[in-house]
Amino acid sequence: MGTRHIKRFLIGLFTALLLAAPGFAQMAMAQQPPSVGKAERGLRDQAQIDVELLTRAENRLDALRAQLLDLQMKEIDLQARIDDLDYRLRPDSLAQALVFVGSVRPMDELRDDLRARLESEKTRTNALLELLASTQARIEAAISDADSECARLRQRLRLLSSGDGSREDNGAAPGDDE
Repeated sequence: MGTRHIKRFLIGLFTALLLAAPGFAQMAMAQQPPSVGKAERGLRDQAQIDVELLTRAENRLDALRAQLLDLQMKEIDLQARIDDLDYRLRPDSLAQALVFVGSVRPMDELRDDLRARLESEKTRTNALLELLASTQARIEAAISDADSECARLRQRLRLLSSGDGSREDNGAAPGDDE
């Protein structure tokens, strides 16, 4: 029983170290060497901020794409429901649906009531489909905006990294440290 506790402890310790490693890496990156100039630190800080913004924008883009996929699946379901209602609204389908119905009311009245219920359901389903289409258009616009934001941030990161690299290639003068 003691070895099981030791194994659990070691697994827990290993997991904690794995989870804490990114935090230690970020702390190490945050500590700049004193020889780095203010301008270079500013560029690195800006690059880190842009990387974080890019990550958030990409996550938002992924979430929007997932929402769009979900809406498309709902649209397919609603379209199938409308097709089913169209089939059930055909005169022969209405007559078949009422074959085993026994009532004191005339058959024409029952058929008209069933047709009215089915047409009402079809109208509601069409309204949902229209609402879904407008929501889909808004999400597609948001995806386009998020995509352009990601492209803008990627371009900015490329410019910062090329600007940072050219600064290191030129070398900073010793008096430029601060």
